[in-house]
Amino acid sequence: MNSIQRMEVTYGRITQSEILETVLQSDIEKIKMTLSAIDHKAFNWAIDTLLEAKRIYVVGIRSCAPLASFMGFYLNLVCDNVITVNTNSSSEIFRTDYSNRRRGCDHRNQFPKGYSMRTLKALEFASNRKAKVITLTDSIHSPMNQYSSCNLIARSDMASIVDSLVAPLSVINALIVAICMKKQKEVVSTLETLEKIWGEYQVYSGEESSQEGGSAGTNESYRQNKGEE
Repeated sequence: MNSIQRMEVTYGRITQSEILETVLQSDIEKIKMTLSAIDHKAFNWAIDTLLEAKRIYVVGIRSCAPLASFMGFYLNLVCDNVITVNTNSSSEIFRTDYSNRRRGCDHRNQFPKGYSMRTLKALEFASNRKAKVITLTDSIHSPMNQYSSCNLIARSDMASIVDSLVAPLSVINALIVAICMKKQKEVVSTLETLEKIWGEYQVYSGEESSQEGGSAGTNESYRQNKGEE
């Protein structure tokens, strides 16, 4: 079904008062189905491959871009040479992939009902350059699989204009946690350094938010500070 047909099915099946419960229950089911069917050997292989890679490219197209951004952000805390590829244009994908001639690991997320040609072409390009490709997608029948060294399946088939990305996000969380467990000493060292930097430059305003008066007190402090400036 296209987006309009999926929206009509959803709106014809539930009432306004049932939306919250229906959507959350559907997300719960997607996680359960993903957990029962995911290939644990492929998951472990993906972890080892990410840990051994000289360079990691993370790509997510369209609605999957937030997944790629999330994964790239946390991988950067625990791994070296992680690049979240800008997907605004096809040329940017190929330019980034080509900029490093060493073999690396390419991780792709793809969950639309119709698979993006940009993703498939980028996968073909990476595969031809002998990169190890890890895909996270919603079906064993995905055309991405022909280029993948390792395929992780996470269910995402909500009948709505919005694809549920809860299950793939959980798989990404699991990958990151597993990598952290493998690199505990390095992760602790990195976080200790970051905590010092965050504290020194007051990245987080925890003390302000806990002041009596809540947000009103914080806003007043902000106004006072702006006045002093």
